[in-house]
Amino acid sequence: MHWNYILFDLDGTLFDTSEGIIHSLRSALEQCGEKCESDSEMYKFIGPPLIIALKEFYGMSAEKAERVKDVFRVFYREKGVFECKPIAGAEKCLRVLSEAGRTLAVATSKPDAFAKQILERHGFTRYFAAICGAESDAQKKSDVVRNALTALSLCEGAKNCVMVGDRKYDVEGAAACGIPCIGLKTGFAEEGEFARAGAIAVAEDYERLTQMLLLD
Repeated sequence: MHWNYILFDLDGTLFDTSEGIIHSLRSALEQCGEKCESDSEMYKFIGPPLIIALKEFYGMSAEKAERVKDVFRVFYREKGVFECKPIAGAEKCLRVLSEAGRTLAVATSKPDAFAKQILERHGFTRYFAAICGAESDAQKKSDVVRNALTALSLCEGAKNCVMVGDRKYDVEGAAACGIPCIGLKTGFAEEGEFARAGAIAVAEDYERLTQMLLLD
C-alpha cells in the first residue's frame, strides 16, 4: 500500500516523554494523597488521555481526577515538559519520508501547547504539515485523529492514510476514523497489545517502520 499521508502519535512514538510525565504525575499523586506505583508500572500512563487514565487505573472520580490533573499540569509545565528525548531513529525516519514526498502530521493526546513546544524545541516542527494535540484532557484519541485528518483536508476512511503509534489507544482511535494503524515497539505497549487492538502491522524499530511506510 502506498501511504501518502502518515499520522504520528507523540508520547512514546516520536519522543520518550516518560521521565517528565512520571516525575510530574508522581508529584501530583503524592500531593493529592494517592499511593504511587513503581516507574515501570506507571508506564501505562504514557499514551492515554490523563483524565481517562486516572479513572481507569486508579478508579478516581471525575472530581478527583481533575484535581490530580491540575496539580500535574503545574509540575509538568515547569519542568516535566523538558524531560524528554526523541526515540532512536525517529528524526531520520521523518526526514526520509519527507524527502520521499509523504505528507506527515502529528495526532497526539498530549495538550496541543505542550506537543508544539516539544516538537519546536527539538527541531521536528519542519517535518509536519499539521500538528494536532488534545484540546482537553478528556478528549478521545479518535477526536484528535479526526482533527488531523481535517487539517490535511482528508475524509474519514481515507485509503492512502495510516497512523503510527505505540499503544492500543492509537490503533483504536485511528480505527474509529476508518484509518489503519501500524504499531511501533518502543517499550510502552504490553505484549500482544497491538494484535488485540487490531493493528495492521507491528514495527520493531524505526528502521523497519521506514521500510514499511515506503513500500508501494
